[in-house]
Amino acid sequence: MTVLTPSVLWLLGAISIPLIIHLLSKLRIKKVEFSTVRFIKQLETSSIRKVKIQEILLLLIRMLAIASLVLMMAQPVTQGFMPGWLAAEQDARLVIVIDNSASMTAMQGDRSFLDQSKQEALNLFPLFKKETQITLVQTCPPIILFDGEPNDPLLRNSIQSIQSTVSSDDLWYQLNTILRLDSHIEPIKECVIFSDFMHPPDSLFLSGLSKIDDWNFYFIQPTTVYDNLSIQSVASLNRIKTVSQLVKLNTRIKNSGELQKSNIPLELLFNDHRVGQVVSDIEVGKEKEFLFQAYPTNMGIMQGRVTLPKDDYELDNTWYVSMPIMERIRCGIIGANNEEGTLIEMVLRSIDPQNKFLSVESRIQPELNRLFLDDIDVAIIHNPSNISEEGVSDLGKFLKSGGGVIWFQGVSDKNNFHSDLYENLGFPISSKLVTAGQGFFTTTIANESSDLLNDLQVRNLDRELPEVFKYVKTIVQANHKIHWNLNNGDPFLIEISKGSGTLFYFSTLLDLRWNDLAIRGMVIPLMYRLLVLTGTDEINTSSIIIDESKWISIEEKSLRNKWEVVSPSGKTEMIVPDYDREGIEVVKTGELGIYHVLSNGELFTSFPTRLHDNEYIGSRINQRKIETIIPHTQTRWLTLQDDFIQAFSETRQGKSLWKIFLAIAVGFLIVETIMGRPEPMNMKSEDL
Repeated sequence: MTVLTPSVLWLLGAISIPLIIHLLSKLRIKKVEFSTVRFIKQLETSSIRKVKIQEILLLLIRMLAIASLVLMMAQPVTQGFMPGWLAAEQDARLVIVIDNSASMTAMQGDRSFLDQSKQEALNLFPLFKKETQITLVQTCPPIILFDGEPNDPLLRNSIQSIQSTVSSDDLWYQLNTILRLDSHIEPIKECVIFSDFMHPPDSLFLSGLSKIDDWNFYFIQPTTVYDNLSIQSVASLNRIKTVSQLVKLNTRIKNSGELQKSNIPLELLFNDHRVGQVVSDIEVGKEKEFLFQAYPTNMGIMQGRVTLPKDDYELDNTWYVSMPIMERIRCGIIGANNEEGTLIEMVLRSIDPQNKFLSVESRIQPELNRLFLDDIDVAIIHNPSNISEEGVSDLGKFLKSGGGVIWFQGVSDKNNFHSDLYENLGFPISSKLVTAGQGFFTTTIANESSDLLNDLQVRNLDRELPEVFKYVKTIVQANHKIHWNLNNGDPFLIEISKGSGTLFYFSTLLDLRWNDLAIRGMVIPLMYRLLVLTGTDEINTSSIIIDESKWISIEEKSLRNKWEVVSPSGKTEMIVPDYDREGIEVVKTGELGIYHVLSNGELFTSFPTRLHDNEYIGSRINQRKIETIIPHTQTRWLTLQDDFIQAFSETRQGKSLWKIFLAIAVGFLIVETIMGRPEPMNMKSEDL
């Protein structure tokens, strides 16, 4: 216990007044004549002793009553985190950090956690002396909003100006940065942090521990979120997306609140049209997965979302998706002779007899000195004899910009191809030509979960696998994905990702002298899938985390178009293309939803944003984890509640005890009155 007005304690000397009065009363002797002292002696062992004990008790009670009244006037308090007398006598620094990240938009009643934090921060200022230097910080984006004295009107305006965001905070790194400022030289340093503390400190915070030894921390957190369902993820299970094929979306839901949810509808919408719904119960702390299957509503760029009903935290109730549904693919066939090009063209005409889906262009070019691929989406290159340095450069630019390549290899001498093909593009290295002699090699699917070969529209896939008579033995690299093997283990079909593009590499030719793939029933659905996978703009439409930059690849001929980006809220921003990298970079992505990229006013592509993983409601950090880093003697934990200011004041300066001492003093006075009152029966009557 300590006192806020220690100067009053000198009044404790008043407890000697009852003692002095008692001693003085003993000096006054009054003579009374008795005929005999026989009866007085009889009272000496009983009544007189009782009177003496009563006098001593009354003396003690009177002294304790005076002491209680003096202590009451001295404003006694319990031992607080920051004793009032200490804070009043020294210069002080107060840092207030307000977390305005996405998770602080969660609601409690009709107010968000952020609104509660801002209001209680305003109510704190009367508890600090006027000379205290205050630093106000918000976390998203990290800005020092104010640095000055508490009576400055700009301080209140700065707190009110803090807006909620959908961004993620880096609380501990920012806190470390603020506390290490050289301007904080005051002997009394206090830091009040309003946050939900979803993730613990990292190594960057630990590196600044030498600067926090003289700081006292108040960690202020809101109550737990009562009602909350969240969409944890939505993943597409199929890479091939056309209007004739079901889109499969695996959706994972979690109950992160404290309320068991019953009959909750989960909906899937494509272009604002509901195409799927499921109703389910979800227990507290449990997860469930649902598989939506629906046909796309249109070709081109299709936008969708999975939604949950409103609850206390709405930002995790919607997951946005954007996906390209192939409308038309421009194919370029580059063959060594007319015969090879004609065979591939026949396969493509079988896929699209009416020429509505595929645009096919053929050229004879056995030597790839230059590749002019600006006007095509997919290049089918069959049996090139060599490729120059310029040809490798053209191929690399095409893949980097999102183009697709289907390559059939028939030359085994790697020296015919420029070394950049292997070193820069990571191309498979040809080793030697292998022939089966009088027999043949069979083929097997390398991965049962291959999204390329599984679910082909073939009645019996095993019977349609080709027999190979001749192939080029290939050395694969670590980043190569093998879809198809020969029975001796050598790769038959390899997938390679380069930049935004994809290359599928066959170690044989589409030639009956090499294999019988050309007459197998699987060749048409296989080529169809290869065209869709290589011609689909998956990179431009892929999602990003809020506030991350998004790169959009653009063909060289379209760079001079007028490029605009429309945010989910409808704000339009002009974007200047990067002519060297052939694309545009969208930097401002601070809204949750789908961004639209326009070229000359027409939709070019779109991409969604999603919450950062740290902004999903989950279990908060344990106090013990913090106390292993910051000693418990420097930390206090409080919860936002109705009597928060009183709880903060009592935690900081101690709980006021003057009412208790007043009650004690009153109690002593009552006891003294009862014990000290005269007894009528023992009083002498005036008539005697």
